[in-house]
Amino acid sequence: MTARVLPPILSRTMLRALAILLCLAGSARAQDWKHVTSEDGIAVTAREVPGRGFPTFRGVGTIDASIWEILAVLSDVSRHPHWMFRCAEARQLRKVSEMEYLVYSRTDAPWPVSDRDAVFHSTVHPSFKDATIDVRFRAVESPLQGPVKGVVRMTKLQGHYRLKALGPGRTLMDYQVDADPGGSIPTWLAKLATRKLPLDTIRSLRKRTKVTRGWYSDRIKRWQALEQELRKKK
Repeated sequence: MTARVLPPILSRTMLRALAILLCLAGSARAQDWKHVTSEDGIAVTAREVPGRGFPTFRGVGTIDASIWEILAVLSDVSRHPHWMFRCAEARQLRKVSEMEYLVYSRTDAPWPVSDRDAVFHSTVHPSFKDATIDVRFRAVESPLQGPVKGVVRMTKLQGHYRLKALGPGRTLMDYQVDADPGGSIPTWLAKLATRKLPLDTIRSLRKRTKVTRGWYSDRIKRWQALEQELRKKK
């Protein structure tokens, strides 16, 4: 998405109002989501899942970076441990295209809980009409990464990073995860993760996009060229 697909620069008052409206309207069944916390301009909500102790959680907040800069950080898989909450290891297993890849990720769980890992199928979905990019991920089985001794493999996990351009250098992020971590998870840890994961993810992305600004120019140019090709096919 080049500057042409982004909306005009809005006032900060309008941006805040838009962020609140999008946060409230982001779920078809908003009444199911319960408020967990609001900190640093980040709203965290959760939705209980019948028969499971780990809820679906969601974080919504703004980041002072373009959608392309954030997408570049998300796609730089090997550096996920530098910013992703308790990420101990991350590797790209296979690149299908600029918009699709397989990823292995391992999460460091606090003692005495076993670490969790998963293989993710990640896809990027741009929308020119809405000036958004959805990065969707779901756990899959793959022969490229077998089980790791002492680590619980998560096979039921899906979610997204939804990026909405509010201006050339400001983005609204909607981060959502629906996961069954498997095994035994203490209630205190489930509650901690529900709050900390969305908060720390958006906070860390805010910091990371400042650190990495200018790192991914070539990658962003490739995506913008791909965007132009997709536009021609519309």
